[in-house]
Amino acid sequence: MMVKKQVINLLSLLFLFFVGCTEEDDSAEFRPAECDTITQLIEEGVLLKDVQENEGQYRFVFETQTLALPSHAIQSIEKDTEHWKTTLTFPDNSVLEIPTLGTSIESFVAYAQVNPSGFCPLAAEVRLNLPQGGRIQTLVHTKEGHQTPDIEHSTAFSAQKTQFITILGLYADYDNLVEIVYQDKEGNERGRTTLHLKTEALTLNNMPNFKVVKASVDKMEPGLTLVNSSGKNEDDTSRPYMVDADGEIRWILDWRTSKELVHIGAQCGLHRLPNGNYLTGDANHNQLVEVDVLGNLVHQWDLTATGYKYHHEASPFGENRCLVAVTKPGAVHADGMPRILDFIMEFDMANGTVAREWDLAQILDTTRITFSVVPEGYESNTMAQSHNNWCHNNGVTATADGSVLCSCRWQGLVKFSQSGELKWVIAPHNAWKDAYKKYLLTPLDKDGEPITDPEVLNGTKAHPDFDWGWGVHCPVELPNGHIMCFDNGFSRFYNVESSAERYSRAVEYEVDEKNMTIRQVWEYGRERGSSCFSTQISGVQYLPKTNNRLFCPGINNRLSNGGYGGHIIEINPETNEVVFELEVEVNTCIHAFHRANRISLYPENE
Repeated sequence: MMVKKQVINLLSLLFLFFVGCTEEDDSAEFRPAECDTITQLIEEGVLLKDVQENEGQYRFVFETQTLALPSHAIQSIEKDTEHWKTTLTFPDNSVLEIPTLGTSIESFVAYAQVNPSGFCPLAAEVRLNLPQGGRIQTLVHTKEGHQTPDIEHSTAFSAQKTQFITILGLYADYDNLVEIVYQDKEGNERGRTTLHLKTEALTLNNMPNFKVVKASVDKMEPGLTLVNSSGKNEDDTSRPYMVDADGEIRWILDWRTSKELVHIGAQCGLHRLPNGNYLTGDANHNQLVEVDVLGNLVHQWDLTATGYKYHHEASPFGENRCLVAVTKPGAVHADGMPRILDFIMEFDMANGTVAREWDLAQILDTTRITFSVVPEGYESNTMAQSHNNWCHNNGVTATADGSVLCSCRWQGLVKFSQSGELKWVIAPHNAWKDAYKKYLLTPLDKDGEPITDPEVLNGTKAHPDFDWGWGVHCPVELPNGHIMCFDNGFSRFYNVESSAERYSRAVEYEVDEKNMTIRQVWEYGRERGSSCFSTQISGVQYLPKTNNRLFCPGINNRLSNGGYGGHIIEINPETNEVVFELEVEVNTCIHAFHRANRISLYPENE
């Protein structure tokens, strides 16, 4: 009996095993192998576009491929384009929901908030709840009758279904029309909707007045012009803004309510970092800061703890490094007298430490004093060189060979290696000690012949093909190795009389380091005379997409309405045609701006 019972149990187990195998096979038939591919497509963010039935098969047309499933393997198909989904029911009543191309994306917009940070009133944040990941394109439409193109931006593909989109470039005090376009990974449109984003009027006092003199948009460098404004004066809160080709402010940072950044003194202003954020110094609080496009504080570095005081400019220098113009408290001349504005440091932003310093007093001649007389019509003692302020470094940047290029108001343009070895100086030859004469460049005329006139070499007159820079600012190295700067024309030819000819220039030089020669290859500004004369600050820029140049005198310009301010002028250097000109009236502010630069509204590395 026991043996019989064991045999029965064994047969029962075998029966259950075969039944189980049969059920497993039936389940496999209910869920075709193609379902694994569908699941993979869903995970990759692909949408189903259409389902077609033909000759005993369902053809599932996805954005990237088409799959065929036998009709008997699917019990039912329910397509709901309003909610962007298709539901498959299999013979075993299990279901598979497939994200599907729908009819409208209006319901995807969870909210749209203007000025989400509280510091950027012409920006908005939009939250989208999507059926699948994707790319998002935004278009801020230009006002009717304006020349500036619509502001378009596309995000990189994200697999996230919930996405937060930053919209930049809104008009102030305006009902902005903004399109949101939902795209697949390749940028193909899935759907779009329109938002109306109403902004308030800007509430900052002393905002500039603009006059567009000329705007040939088809000849201009793309982007907006970033204007680094100090506000009413240097003790006010700096307020960088971007202005378009129609003279409309389309982006501005208002830090008056920021605990950390109120009264920030950015001076030369914002530089975009490789990560898309902005770097600037703060002379009023002696710090460096990194902020995002909405003005949120990302990083903050106290320079007091490093033993330095910030002034003028901090510019990116490789990965997580920057060059900073600083004063070193306690630094003195050989006679014990203090000195200022004559150190540059390399700052490690990753560690918050000083990587190295360069003492310009160890590189240049501190006894060369050639601008000690205040020009007629100017009373401020900052308008003359002194033993204390012998150098006045006001700009610093890196060159392609890893050297440092700086502008020194009283000494000229200076290039030196990272080890502190002087390479050359662009300045008149007068008053240099013998030890420095080998670093002075010999000017050439347009035919490449040396200019030997002592008056030209020493800076008491110009040659028809050449002139030195005077009170220079904003050093720039071009991709071809040429050097450009803003030649303020301060005390040009050492002439301090009120009757002296006064003009500022953008000037470009070709420097031959092997032969130690310099040739002037382009200039603009002499023909504008005193209308574009700026005694101080101001900047120039090379524009890579058009090869144009930007000439931006930022103070004391006489404007067409009789007021004062600055100019933003874009020039084609091949023809010297002005393709854009904007007058910036100060409106009771101390000056129009420190620097102005054409940049993309959004970081181009996104």
